[in-house]
Amino acid sequence: MPELPEVETIARGLRSQLVGHRCTDLNADWKKIFNPSFALIRRAVVGQILTEVSRQGKYLFLNFGKQEGSDDTILLMLHLRMTGQIFTASDYKPDKHVHAHFSFNDRDIWWRDIRKFGQITLLTDKNRKKALQTIGPDMLQISFKEWRERIAHRKAPLKNLLLNQQIASGIGNIYADEALFSAGLNPLCAPVALADAELKTLFKAIRSILRLAIRHNGTTFSDFVDFSGKPGNFKQRLQVYGRTGEKCNRCQTKITRLKLAGRSAHFCPHCQTEMK
Repeated sequence: MPELPEVETIARGLRSQLVGHRCTDLNADWKKIFNPSFALIRRAVVGQILTEVSRQGKYLFLNFGKQEGSDDTILLMLHLRMTGQIFTASDYKPDKHVHAHFSFNDRDIWWRDIRKFGQITLLTDKNRKKALQTIGPDMLQISFKEWRERIAHRKAPLKNLLLNQQIASGIGNIYADEALFSAGLNPLCAPVALADAELKTLFKAIRSILRLAIRHNGTTFSDFVDFSGKPGNFKQRLQVYGRTGEKCNRCQTKITRLKLAGRSAHFCPHCQTEMK
């Protein structure tokens, strides 16, 4: 699933290509991705100018401003889920996995999703707050003080808590593992046992890893590509994620993989021994 750096990469592409352009048409051959309905979303956005592209955690938001004769702001919330992709390249050739097509004046957006788990949701001022209540503050926008208040008292393993999108949004398996390695903390460690200094080290590591990954356009293992179809190149910089059995770049100990609540955690048993 695309995480914060991958979604931010797409957001920047869409922002540079489409803001200020009018949506002239919307077509789809798999209308179940639209919530509450394709017809309602088509009626809401066709003819409107895209005014802003933003992101919160792993979610993209396309703001079309206010409908004529209405006080409601039109906002599309896009969630790519497992295999969702968005393309805007002029030479892109759609295949059978492209399920929606937005036309914007002289350019297009294609929504491609092999497993069809992604979703496009229509929000307005009236229902926005309810729709976003399960999405925590963005990990690159939350302050250390607020993040500490949300996580410091918890007794669950750090890895599980970093994946909890209600605490702070945007972190998935890849960057949780990388941040814990950078901070020298074992994924089984509970935050309630950590000192403020250790929590701050982790907080800084998370943000540093996320920003570095954004600079490298995210991480591609199988499905992720940016808006022009190019894969992210942060994979070459991964220290632990996906490297089970390989030697740690710091100490040469073999990277270990364990299961936590049905998810994988990759870590170095020598560099990440903190288990308070």
